[in-house]
Amino acid sequence: MRLPEFAYLAPEDLQEAINLIGKYKNQYAILAGGTDLMIKMKQRLRNAPYVISLDQIAPLKTIREEASRIIIGPMNTLDEIINSPIIKAKLPALRQAAWKVGSPLLRAVATIGGNICLNTRCRFYNQSDFWRLSREKCFKAGGHICHVANKMAVCYSGFVADTVPALIAYNAIITLAGAGGTRKLPLADFYTGDGRRPNQIQRGSNEILTEIEIPVPGDDEKTVYCKYRVRESIDFPVVGAAVTVKKDARQQCLDARIILIGVGSAPLEAKLARDKMVGRSLDADLIAEVAATAAAEIHPVKTDLVAPSYKRKIARVVVAEALRAAGEA
Repeated sequence: MRLPEFAYLAPEDLQEAINLIGKYKNQYAILAGGTDLMIKMKQRLRNAPYVISLDQIAPLKTIREEASRIIIGPMNTLDEIINSPIIKAKLPALRQAAWKVGSPLLRAVATIGGNICLNTRCRFYNQSDFWRLSREKCFKAGGHICHVANKMAVCYSGFVADTVPALIAYNAIITLAGAGGTRKLPLADFYTGDGRRPNQIQRGSNEILTEIEIPVPGDDEKTVYCKYRVRESIDFPVVGAAVTVKKDARQQCLDARIILIGVGSAPLEAKLARDKMVGRSLDADLIAEVAATAAAEIHPVKTDLVAPSYKRKIARVVVAEALRAAGEA
């Protein structure tokens, strides 16, 4: 597969980038690492006569700690996240999640901002243009049917970005900048749950992700990310789970978060499972109860090659594994 022709634009500051996306409107694509975008363009899933690279905008590559917050620029590669002393010391679950993305070659190029903005995936949609011609266009590709569920007007493509559940578990806030100024929002609110337009800056928007802000976790809380995939490298998660556990002096759970991916069109927070943890000690019986509750909260469909019933079993195992690790002193 060959790339289509496009004009490569490399703005040197954020305002120039914002001006370019305003100028070219729906004709552009934002290039971060390109590990996902280039494949989509080859598959003709993206038609972008203008590709706007953010690589020359230095402020988007920062990793720093200030005022009890860790600030991460979206253009840091996943390797830079993994090797950052600040991330290693203060946000180990984010380091875990970044390390589980793809392969060493992909992590050397892929960026954390690109992972946050990763599009949803489906076994019917993510194919070559030639392959897709054998079927009617699916809802995500501009058609009128979902080949997964055979329903009209609903897209069930799955969200599978590894770093996102860890970032949400850490209460990350993102900054979006555009012609109208900047705005901040919790990362959890960034995702729409609509498989066609999974986040708030899909094509047609005039905003760019410029910053990820994470409060420094306290000594009384621990976050862990666990992932199950068919192959030990390369693959997107069948199910991924980030768990945060905050405990008091008696080792009882004060608060918790359980964030799942691979089970729907957006990250899912297992709130019923979380509620079972508060005020209790995280022993083997509670872990089994919470993991079973989390698995019951998901409603996966077959957007990949794994049956929904198997995915529920995997969710139970992955959540239990994360809970055991997060509950360790």
